[in-house]
Amino acid sequence: MSEPTRSLVLVDWNGTVMDDLDRALAAINAAIAEHGLPDLDRPGFQGSFTLPMRRWLLELGVSEEHAEAVEAAWNTGMQTPAPLRAGVADTLRALRAAGAVTGVVTAASEAAMRYDVEHTGLQGVFDHVHTSVRDKAARLAELRSLGREAFYVGDTAYDIECARSAGYIAIGVGAGYQAEAILAAAGADHHLERFADLLGIVGHEHVAVARAR
Repeated sequence: MSEPTRSLVLVDWNGTVMDDLDRALAAINAAIAEHGLPDLDRPGFQGSFTLPMRRWLLELGVSEEHAEAVEAAWNTGMQTPAPLRAGVADTLRALRAAGAVTGVVTAASEAAMRYDVEHTGLQGVFDHVHTSVRDKAARLAELRSLGREAFYVGDTAYDIECARSAGYIAIGVGAGYQAEAILAAAGADHHLERFADLLGIVGHEHVAVARAR
């Protein structure tokens, strides 16, 4: 099999592609209220959020017995309108037009992501879509061979850790589901001030790899 020549650019969905912290906060509060748990505020959400989802729910006080139902309620609550992060659509289309292999690896449900794609006009932007992923590191590792150099963009320390363990260039993006200090401590290879800056990072790494050969 010939070695891939294109870059592989994979992204997380909620909090990364979608600028949907407010939606997520409303969804989790509605889901846990049914079980007598107090509402989270924005700092409480960003300070506690983690993946896998079940781990987060248990840490919030949801019982093992009810965790599956609460996660299902969350996924239903996430099927409401939310905006894209600024610059996402143009950046992803530009990467694909430049020959990059693009994709999504996310814990979000298929239904929730499909809802967002239909409401934001991102149809046809991704070559690969993997939803309801329980182990991002394992899934990223499975896809690593699709690109000469591989990038994963996420908004949480979990995303950064999974990317690095799977051999990806890990890229953090702030103002998502996790507090800036937590994300910074994860030690991403790059941090995006603007999503459009991803174009320069991918282009620079591609040139660097080509020169090394």
